This record gives sequence, C-alpha cells and structure tokens, in this order.
Amino acid sequence: MSEIKMENYLNKLTIYSNNIGFTAIKEIDPDLLVPEKWIRDLCQENKCGNYGNNYMCPPLVGSLNNVTKNIKKYKKCVLLQHAYQVDVKKNPKKVESSKIDFHKKILQIEVFLDKMGIKNAWGIIGGSCSFCGECHAKSGQPCPQPDKARPSLESMGIAIMALLETLSLDAEFSSDRVTWTGCVLFNV
Repeated sequence: MSEIKMENYLNKLTIYSNNIGFTAIKEIDPDLLVPEKWIRDLCQENKCGNYGNNYMCPPLVGSLNNVTKNIKKYKKCVLLQHAYQVDVKKNPKKVESSKIDFHKKILQIEVFLDKMGIKNAWGIIGGSCSFCGECHAKSGQPCPQPDKARPSLESMGIAIMALLETLSLDAEFSSDRVTWTGCVLFNV
C-alpha cells in the first residue's frame, strides 16, 4: 500500500476500533514483541492452572523459538486496549466475561482488516484463551473452534507491563477496573 492509502487505512482502523470500544489503539513495531524466557518460566509455575491445560498456553502454544518465528512473519502491529469497569475482587465472573468480550473484539479487528483487503491478520489476546470456557486440552479433545482460539501476549512470553510502560499506555492495576491488552499483527 502507498503511504497515503496506509494512512487512510490506519485512520479507518482507529475509527472502527474506537467504535467497538477499544480505549487505546497504537501502531507499534512488531520487533517490540520479544518473547522472554522469564515470562514463560512464570507460566510454568502454573498459578493459573492453564499450563499444559490450554491449547493457547505453554507448552502447547509452541516454543519461544516458534513464537519468535511467527511474530517475525509480520511487518505491522496494532496494540489494543479495552478497559472494563468491574469490581475485580467481588465479581470474577464479570472479569472473565470481559476477557471473552475482549477476545471477540480482537477477532472483529481481524475481520475488519480482511474486509479492507488485508489477509491473514493474527490477533493476540490478553489473558488466557477462554473462548470455549474450559479448554478441551484438559480432556485431550481437539479444539472445537481453532479459527477463533488465540494465544495471549503472556502465553507468548511477552513482558506486557514493560511494553506498556515503554509505550506510555495504561499499565495500572485497579480494584474497580480491568484493562485487557492485545494486538493484531498483519502485513500490508
């Protein structure tokens, strides 16, 4: 795409993203998404219970080497955030539903890009993939929605807090708000 068309595309993407509720959208260099072993080591501690039990979490989501190779296939990246008002401690079900809503919004961005003629965009969500509720990996069954399942920045080994601070984006934890962060990688 020419620079003028690319600028027009970014404007359309920003307007669309705002219309579906994203609170932040920022084009970033995909090279900022650097998978780190220490993040994967945190996953291996399995405090969330998803290690080896979710197709989009380690070790099932792939090695750091494979994740790095997949990221390197893309030349463009848009980082997206959505903040939800929720009492984080008293309403874990609403926190979970906000995560699924965020996942659906990332999928909407992929569809929007496809309609703009940008094929094979790859969305990356915040938190673990919960699209099906309990992941079928626990029972050894295949993923029933592989076209909608997405890895998270965390599962890929990305140090999200450091990335957000570098980009001057919301990295604050709050008792009355949850902010999900994800991205969409693509080529133009």
